[in-house]
Amino acid sequence: MIFFLDIDGVMVHANPYRHVEQATDGFYVFSSAAVETFNAIFIAKEDQVILSSSHRFKYTITEWQKIFLDRDIRIDSLALLDNVKQHLNHRFTRKDQVLGQIVRQNILPDQMIIIDDDKSLNDLPQELKSRLVLTPSYIGLTAMDLPNLKNMLNR
Repeated sequence: MIFFLDIDGVMVHANPYRHVEQATDGFYVFSSAAVETFNAIFIAKEDQVILSSSHRFKYTITEWQKIFLDRDIRIDSLALLDNVKQHLNHRFTRKDQVLGQIVRQNILPDQMIIIDDDKSLNDLPQELKSRLVLTPSYIGLTAMDLPNLKNMLNR
């Protein structure tokens, strides 16, 4: 399975009125609920993560793998969502970026799950939107998302 994974609003809350703790490596401490939920459906040796976060270019893939590992998530196959060049008159949304990656890599809907809080993903075509877990930004990924995630894995 290929997981498109965001960080803000998924692995950490994106509530501007609450502090987000930083680890000693300088990056956010992930929510324990998000880590437990993700680990319940992710198999490091079989699955791939495409990091879709706006933070994705801050670190190398090796550094990201260590950041995840330090937060109890082992990712053997990690890639970054392609950087799409912005045009003067068009700002690409997360939907545009994810859809572009899906098309470029010829990823079929049943091969992927998108975990994100970006509302632009609501405009995905229905067959892809059915593979979306849209988390509440102020909370992030929780055990409440597990039934939906497990259902997607079993389709």
